[in-house]
Amino acid sequence: MKVRFSSPKEHSPNHDNGLQVLYGPGRRVAYRLRWYLILALVSAPLVWVCSRLLIDAVLVEAPAQLSLSSLEVRALDTGIVEELPVRVGSRVKKGQLLLRLQNPEWNLRLQQLSPIRATGKDPLGQASRALQTNAVELQQRTVNLYRKLQRSGGLTSAELLQAEAQLNGQRLAELELGRRLHQEQYHWHGAPIDQVRAERERQWLTARLKLLTYTAQKSGRIAEVNVQQGENVGPGSLLMRIEQAEPPTLWIYLQPQAGQNAKPGRRVDVLMPNGSWRAARILEQADLARRPPSGLPGAWAAEGLALRIPARFLEPLPAMWRVDQLPLKVRFPQPWLSVLTPGDG
Repeated sequence: MKVRFSSPKEHSPNHDNGLQVLYGPGRRVAYRLRWYLILALVSAPLVWVCSRLLIDAVLVEAPAQLSLSSLEVRALDTGIVEELPVRVGSRVKKGQLLLRLQNPEWNLRLQQLSPIRATGKDPLGQASRALQTNAVELQQRTVNLYRKLQRSGGLTSAELLQAEAQLNGQRLAELELGRRLHQEQYHWHGAPIDQVRAERERQWLTARLKLLTYTAQKSGRIAEVNVQQGENVGPGSLLMRIEQAEPPTLWIYLQPQAGQNAKPGRRVDVLMPNGSWRAARILEQADLARRPPSGLPGAWAAEGLALRIPARFLEPLPAMWRVDQLPLKVRFPQPWLSVLTPGDG
């Protein structure tokens, strides 16, 4: 078979074997479009790979994660959740009650240490004290009389000394009666040293019970509640987490070889989950290298350490995107390619 590279149909597409064919040009256009389509399908993967290589060469991309400033509320002591007035999503203000715990053992011990006031009076003790006081006064009068008599010569010194000895005995008996009556009150009030110890323990228990009431230190939103009313908690247990009303921080995980792109004040473009772009600005130089969290976009994220760079959005973030640990992608546009970089979404 002889191969012919030139065909008469090429010069006369409207004639076939001497006959005029009116649909010749239309068929040639259809064939041409079909081949163009096949060529486009075959070359599409190659074009996509080349475009990605070109973009990677001029644009630096890195995974990022959104971090909301939050405050963890943890239990300081053992207790039972008595009052829980907030729920997830509730807005709280500074000083608002978040949670109140109770410790039944401490409350019972505090009641046991409460000072007991004896009801009624002790008539026998009061009568004994009054009689003894009267006896001391009478003996004092007797001594005073004996002294006058002794000065006038009507009484000897021995008789005066005997009267003074009896006065000292009455005074000693009065002191002993007072000590005995006071000791009888120990059954109700306790010894003085025991009273001091009980008072100090009451102060300690009262202070610890006050620490079981938790209030908001700053305004924010309840992001997580990990306990229920009536639940027992121990020291260090996470009770709830509060998202503070502050701009979120964008943590960018950049490969070390591209660290020269992370200059403070440089603008970056952030790809949001809905496909829109938002502008952010780097806050400071990277001072920490760590392994990126799992789940971030980018295959290199699990290979090794990366520079963790803080950034912040230039405009307030909508409420729907204020999600802690939200995975994002960041692009570092080159200054001379600012026309090709996407704008704010």
